[in-house]
Amino acid sequence: MGLLWKFARLNRLPGHAVAAHLCARTIDPYEGIEPFDIDVRLVAQMLDIAHKSVSAGIGKTFDSTSPHLRYCPRCLNQGYHAHAHQLLRIRLCPIHEKPLLTLCRHCGRTSAYRLDAQLLDAPFRCRHCRGYHTRSGTAPPPHHFALEPKERTAIIRAILG
Repeated sequence: MGLLWKFARLNRLPGHAVAAHLCARTIDPYEGIEPFDIDVRLVAQMLDIAHKSVSAGIGKTFDSTSPHLRYCPRCLNQGYHAHAHQLLRIRLCPIHEKPLLTLCRHCGRTSAYRLDAQLLDAPFRCRHCRGYHTRSGTAPPPHHFALEPKERTAIIRAILG
């Protein structure tokens, strides 16, 4: 999610333009697709990154994942969301060791975890009330966010179990 959002933002592309190119079949960019339906080859080509980076980012694994967005407000505050946050076996953010949230703190509803134009145009926001899920309650910074080595290690350990 984070890579696609940054790609759209840095290239000043509307969410529907990016969402329409996530898989080989024609999709409604406003209906979106499940993260596991993404065509890794197409997205890797679009982002000009390795296939394995895309696969790792969308988490094509056999682990049980949540159909609802699970998030750490601190991570979102820096424009970061990992596949690890979606794994049902992980209850705490691997980086901040705080409980992962599913409910919007503004309206109390959950948001489906789907890649669509709305998500790419307004990431880290509630699908219902449009409130930000970030810790600050505002948009994440527009700059590139890179994890520190210890944070990367925490995410990898969480994914590997």
